[in-house]
Amino acid sequence: MFQLSAIVPNDLDGGINLIDIGASGGIPAYWKPLSHLTNFIGFDPNEQECLRLNSLQSNFLSHRFLPHAIAGEIGQALLYKTKSPYCWSLLPPNLEWLRRFSFSDLFEVEETEAVATNTLASIPALQGMDIDAVKLDTQGLELPILKASEEIVKRCILIETETGFTDNYLGETTFDQIAQYMRSMGFGLFDINTNHRVPRKNAYSGLSRNEEILWCEAIWLRDFSSRVSKATGAIPRAKALKALCIHAHHGCLSSGLEAATEFRARGVLSDQEYHDLSGDVSAWKLRGPERAKAGSRILRSLIHLIPRRYYPSITESLEVLRSIRHPFLP
Repeated sequence: MFQLSAIVPNDLDGGINLIDIGASGGIPAYWKPLSHLTNFIGFDPNEQECLRLNSLQSNFLSHRFLPHAIAGEIGQALLYKTKSPYCWSLLPPNLEWLRRFSFSDLFEVEETEAVATNTLASIPALQGMDIDAVKLDTQGLELPILKASEEIVKRCILIETETGFTDNYLGETTFDQIAQYMRSMGFGLFDINTNHRVPRKNAYSGLSRNEEILWCEAIWLRDFSSRVSKATGAIPRAKALKALCIHAHHGCLSSGLEAATEFRARGVLSDQEYHDLSGDVSAWKLRGPERAKAGSRILRSLIHLIPRRYYPSITESLEVLRSIRHPFLP
């Protein structure tokens, strides 16, 4: 029986290639179920952060962090170093707007630095690489980055964007602009995390029941239907298998099966392989079932509610608790 769990890197021409632009904080944990099939390359202008991250271990086939400032053009730009390194940007923070909110101190600019900027397409390490997924957390530069490397976008299966609904940075591209572009490039919106509500800075901060949503993370998946697909040329078998694994990883089984139908029609999947994928949902499992404790499952669910930019500080706090043998931790 054909099963995705039996796929190995050689079936994928060496593995799924994931690019993370704005990678400070570490490798995204939610890719762990696919880490055994994935090569990870992260970009961040903070050279010290890249050195730190390169020293860490991971379960990925390979991982490396490169200290490049990725933008929409090759040239020079000012890097605005804010109080929080996770808010650094090549765009100035819109402080007149942000200072209305409780987290505005994170965006206060402490210094600026002139840096060289590159496009994804200009990076030597990516030359000749078939990039399958791109994650962007670039504080408002997502659209220029994608447009400057459109040949890469045309080959991508998945793109993750973190974009504001308002101009949190001066000149940033907002979600509505990203959505229009992604659909024009043959992608559909499959997931969105809007749990980024920030209270105003006043006496009722943290007390109101509802707050404005300032930004979101969105998952965009390529529509492989021949009616709308923007993919160029034939689909190699390795690319099709990568697409099936990525759909399975993100729980998009009906879309994945529709893609498998297209792959069979193009002769990429055999009739038997398609029969196995369409006849038994277990064929889409990427790994064996976990026997996690109920508490672990609940904790993982809660973690998904926390914006990923705060993961490093949470990890640091947990390490401090471990060092003092806190009774709540193993």
